[in-house]
Amino acid sequence: METLECIESRRSCRLYLDIPVEFEKIGNILNAGRVAPSAGNLQDWRFVLVTEEGLRKQLAEAAMKQYWMEKAPVHIVVCSSPEKEERQYGKRGKELYLIQNCANAAMSMLLAAHDQGLGSCWVGAFEEGMVRKALQMPDHVKPMAILTIGYPDEEPARTPKLAIDNVTFIERWGNKIKDFAAFIGYYSTHVAKTTKYAKEMIGRFLEKWSK
Repeated sequence: METLECIESRRSCRLYLDIPVEFEKIGNILNAGRVAPSAGNLQDWRFVLVTEEGLRKQLAEAAMKQYWMEKAPVHIVVCSSPEKEERQYGKRGKELYLIQNCANAAMSMLLAAHDQGLGSCWVGAFEEGMVRKALQMPDHVKPMAILTIGYPDEEPARTPKLAIDNVTFIERWGNKIKDFAAFIGYYSTHVAKTTKYAKEMIGRFLEKWSK
């Protein structure tokens, strides 16, 4: 699957077939999270892979009793420890970079799941203490997200999304372009002309100095 197609077609899945997920695919998903970008390359995330039925039920209980989660044969709990980020970046690291890093890893794993024909869902509503207790986490570890993964038993409809020109400003805040497609067309033409000119100049330079 092409990257942009994967991003565009990914959906949140809450119905799963009673089919185990091949460990090779699980490994690919975990690896996608492992190689995600992080502030200062701290790689401060840790992933708890959960397949045991009883633990999946406990996670569903912790997640505001979202019992549909139990049906997903694989849960991945994305965790981090604020101390590492705070030590490196202070308050901003603890309150922002920590979240950004784990979000990068989680999104990479969701896309890896979708690319392999699996359904997935990002669950952020849960009671942290209950998750820690279920998975025997130390108090300093912070669970950030629960990802449910499995073969989908539904084709979720696409949820409405705002148009690009409703969420994008050009150069400065509040500067909207009414016809974003036309702007992109102009920009693409401008870049193409600039690239062509640059290639010609480089070619002349190389020709001059090769004599």
